[in-house]
Amino acid sequence: MVWGFFRYQFSSYVRSLTFIPPLTLFIGWIILFYTYSGVPIMSSYAVTCISLYLVMTWVAMSVFSLEGESEKNLLFVQLPSKRDYLWGKWVVCLLIASILGIIAIVYPLLINSFRETPQLVHISQAIYGHLFFAVFGIIVGSFFSNIKMESKKFAWLSAMLVIAISIAQEGIIEKAAIFKWILLPFPPVSQILLHFTDEALFIGKGFWMDAAWVVCYSFFYFLIITRMFYRRG
Repeated sequence: MVWGFFRYQFSSYVRSLTFIPPLTLFIGWIILFYTYSGVPIMSSYAVTCISLYLVMTWVAMSVFSLEGESEKNLLFVQLPSKRDYLWGKWVVCLLIASILGIIAIVYPLLINSFRETPQLVHISQAIYGHLFFAVFGIIVGSFFSNIKMESKKFAWLSAMLVIAISIAQEGIIEKAAIFKWILLPFPPVSQILLHFTDEALFIGKGFWMDAAWVVCYSFFYFLIITRMFYRRG
C-alpha cells in the first residue's frame, strides 16, 4: 500500500505538470552556468547547491499542494498511517532532488568545465553539499506547506525570506555577533559553504563538527514537521 501511494504521488506530480517550471529553470541554469570552461570546482558547486536549495523548496511546496483537503482525508483513510502520507511526499521530493543533484554534479564533469581535474574529495564534498541543500529545501517547503496561513502567497513569501536569511546569515553574524543565536533556527547553510573552498581542500575536525550539526538540524526539523503534520491533521 505504501509503495502504491508513492507511485500515486509521483504520477500525480508528473500529471500536474507543476514540475516543468522548477526543473526547466534548474537544468537551464546549469547549462547556462557551465557555458564557459575553466571554472573553479568548489565555487561552482557552491552556486549549484544554492540553486538546488531554491528549486527543492519550490518542488516540496508543489508536492504538498497536490491534493485538496477532501482528497487528503480520503488518502488518510486508505493508508495504514498518516506518517505514510508524509513520508510518501518526502520520498517523491528526495527522488527529484537526486535527479537534479546528479545533473548538477555530473554535467560539468562530462563537458570538462573545470580548470582542474576533480579529485574524489571534491566529488564527495559536492555530493554532501547538494544532498543537504536539497534536504534544507525540502524542510523549508514542508514546513511552510504544513503551517496554517491565510494565503498560500504568504507561505511562499515566508519560505523565500527564510532562504534569503539563511544564505546571508554568515554576513549578518559578522555585522552583529548576537544574531548567531537569533538565526539558529534557520538552515545552517554557512556550515556547508564554509568548506567549499578552491584552496587546498581538507576534511578535518572542523568539517565533521559542522557536518554533525547539519545532520542533527535536519533530523530535528523533520521531527518538528512530523509533529506539526499530526497536529494539523
